[in-house]
Amino acid sequence: MALNCISIHRRADGHRGGLHRALVLVLGLCWLSLLSPAEAHGQDTADPTEELDTRAPFFASTYLPLGHWAYDVLGSWVASGRITTLSPFTTPYRRMDVALALEGLEPVELSGAEAQWLERLRSELSAEMRALATGEAPEPTASVQIRAGGTFFTQTHRDVLRPELDGEFGEASVLDEILGDADGQFGPVVFGVSPHRRGLYTEDPQFPGGRVVPRRAAPVLNELKLRAEEAYLELQSRYARVAFGRQYKNWGLPGQHGFLRSDYAYSQDEISYRFGSDRVFLAGSVASYSDFGADTTHYVSTHRLEIRPSPDFLFALSEAAVHGGPSQGLNFSLINPVGIWQIAVEDGPGGLAFNKVGQIDLWWRAKPGVAVYGSLLADATNESGSCCQLGGSLGLQLGRLAPGLSLRLSGSAIQSLAYRTLLPWEEYSVNRIGLGWDKTDLYLFSAQADWLAGPELILRPRIEVQIRGEGDFRLLRPEGDLSDFDPILLGEPENTVRVALGGRWRSAARFGLDLEWDIGVNSISDFRNAVGDDRTEIVGSVKAVLFTPRWSFSLD
Repeated sequence: MALNCISIHRRADGHRGGLHRALVLVLGLCWLSLLSPAEAHGQDTADPTEELDTRAPFFASTYLPLGHWAYDVLGSWVASGRITTLSPFTTPYRRMDVALALEGLEPVELSGAEAQWLERLRSELSAEMRALATGEAPEPTASVQIRAGGTFFTQTHRDVLRPELDGEFGEASVLDEILGDADGQFGPVVFGVSPHRRGLYTEDPQFPGGRVVPRRAAPVLNELKLRAEEAYLELQSRYARVAFGRQYKNWGLPGQHGFLRSDYAYSQDEISYRFGSDRVFLAGSVASYSDFGADTTHYVSTHRLEIRPSPDFLFALSEAAVHGGPSQGLNFSLINPVGIWQIAVEDGPGGLAFNKVGQIDLWWRAKPGVAVYGSLLADATNESGSCCQLGGSLGLQLGRLAPGLSLRLSGSAIQSLAYRTLLPWEEYSVNRIGLGWDKTDLYLFSAQADWLAGPELILRPRIEVQIRGEGDFRLLRPEGDLSDFDPILLGEPENTVRVALGGRWRSAARFGLDLEWDIGVNSISDFRNAVGDDRTEIVGSVKAVLFTPRWSFSLD
């Protein structure tokens, strides 16, 4: 949806001073925490009542980037209850946190290929596992890995349920990939850099010509085939993290992209933060974009408060805001992380509302192997201030159907959400913000199994049903009498049924091959909402990448 659901208006300055002071206070506490000498030396300073935080000393750690093969296994174990300390919502995970989650798992408790996947994970995280076992902070190190290969696409729209079957972007092609990953840790400071050369950058129909993000004022290469997918520097302590740069993140329900923040969109330069423990934390980011097709500067902020009162229950509140435009600067009341509860505040000139995007997520492991979850998004985009444009998902995950086998059932419904204000120069699309889920005006139902079929093989059979209307997220839904108006879909719906087999085979060798595929048959009726245009097409991709070992170097 790419934050297409934002509705922002000018806000009076009445509360700006108090919120600004609160922001300064939070950042000050964060900085004091980062300077804690005990933490810098890896000593445990946590409150002994917080079980999730005190099982080991705190060590700064780099992240497992989204897309890493480990997430295929970790997601299944979170649902099954084998892992109870990792969030099912907020990723990526720090490598040290994953190692901590694996400490309590024993191969004899697992069956089938799961025990072998556990050994692979522990080998991947050997430095972190060793630090936890000895209680000694890891030496300052840097790591490098190189991957190279290509992907065969039947079509280059990254959403397989929205195939571009006609035109220059609808033709099957093989696109190259050369990827480098480097990261490192030095005391409380961690960094990561991932320069990638991908042919998809110039063939993506959502960003024709390689302009995957606006070029103006970009500090790192952003277009053509070469782009730094991730380039971040982060300062970490047990209770605070502050990062600068770009990094893929996902605040989504299990198995899907987040509504307000996802890994579907291209990464952007930002300042991000996280305050709190594993049980309660506030995370967010602030970014400034120079151009969305208009000669203005806009600021994008996202906030997420996640609370986990027990290992089996979790809920989160999130919000997102866009503001800016001609002669408008940064508004601290909108980026203030402690102002997350100010959703739907009406305090602007003439009573106009701003910042009316809110979301709540719930996740409950009813018993080992059974997890239910849901998400509700609400945004009042109509000029009259009425509420609401809605979106949401419900899901069920069964994590212990058989050794290494889990099943995920989910359903989503999204209205035609928009970003628009009453300011005439801001009535345009900001779909290139590229943070959230890129779907709108639809119903989507899916069933997917995840099977650890062998020590190197994961299979994902899936069936999906999508019903998509003609709504344009850039436009407001009709006002007035909506008695004859469908609450979700606009116009003639396009119906797609997709049966697919996805999977991944990754060699356990030091120099090896990583194969990933998603091949399915799309049966489409009323293609592109044109009545009578029915099609059946094979839609998908196969990626083959050669990889090197993860070489590590001492920074002492």
